[in-house]
Amino acid sequence: MKVSVIGGGPAGSIAALNGVREHDVTLYEEHKKQPIQCAGLISKTGLMRLGIKLKKQHIKNTVYGAKIFSPSEESFLIEGKNPKAYVIDRGEFDQFLLDQATDKGATVINKRVKDLNGIDADRIILATGTNYQLQRKIGVNSPKRFLVGAQYEIDFSCDPRFVELHFNIPEFFSWIIPLKDRVRIGCCSNRNPVPYLDRFIKKLMSEGRIKNLRIHKKNFGIIPLHEPKLKTDYGKVVTVGDAAGQVKATTGGGVILGGLAATFTCRPDYERCWKSAIGKELNLHLRVHNIMANLSDQNKNRLFSLISCHKQILEEKGDMDIASKAVYGMFRNPAFTARFIYQLPYYLVDLVF
Repeated sequence: MKVSVIGGGPAGSIAALNGVREHDVTLYEEHKKQPIQCAGLISKTGLMRLGIKLKKQHIKNTVYGAKIFSPSEESFLIEGKNPKAYVIDRGEFDQFLLDQATDKGATVINKRVKDLNGIDADRIILATGTNYQLQRKIGVNSPKRFLVGAQYEIDFSCDPRFVELHFNIPEFFSWIIPLKDRVRIGCCSNRNPVPYLDRFIKKLMSEGRIKNLRIHKKNFGIIPLHEPKLKTDYGKVVTVGDAAGQVKATTGGGVILGGLAATFTCRPDYERCWKSAIGKELNLHLRVHNIMANLSDQNKNRLFSLISCHKQILEEKGDMDIASKAVYGMFRNPAFTARFIYQLPYYLVDLVF
């Protein structure tokens, strides 16, 4: 079978890498160097699920957990004994995956595909990220709901073992991801995120955590929210990754789950396969996002206080990609469930009215 993959990001490269084992694969990528629109934090377990072994030069830092800050700035630490995630350079990572696909036999053509005329293939895989022009042109559905992300790379001193998540934005959070002597600091919003990010940086400066603000890099991008009913399989044409909205709504990360979906793109029952593998997880991430986006700061404070009392469950069961491990782990704990039910009327006021 002739397979054409359009887009050389992680989803496209993983689709090509898996497809080339049995098929004749051509990958089209318009950029000679991939544009960076990602925080670059990849879970260790996710890479293992995909069978990806990073080289040392790709790892900019190793993360062991996260420090969570509620809207009231109360915090708690989720700490693992072993590495939980790696901070990477996405440009290098994307090229690494593309090189692997090429090494296994995929043909890469540096060309922008504006339409499907001239694409001789039995299966066309659209892995075009958040550029939906081609999908609209050929009548293939694309996501309709988005978050907008902004991220700066700045000089900053913090514990390099832990990321920081600050729930200081109504529908999302701000993050601090440590590198060796810098951090990536960013946030997402359903509106312009820059004022939120600038305000967060000013706060850190007033606290003395940022001495001299020097911005080395700025990255911006849109993040599609998962839509459970979005069609991704049109027979000859399928969509994958950001093009299919296969993104965790809780964090905006799409490399791992989109990559897992990409392993099925050459299957005749592609949509059934990826939904069976990751559909429930993507739906759960979306439900958690919708709940958090609608809770008041006061109720978020209540919820984080409750979670902090049972943080050992997150330390034992937590998984950056498989949300069900943490959620079900919490609700299987009688003490957590009893207190959650006691607080439930407070949450319902936000969620129902």
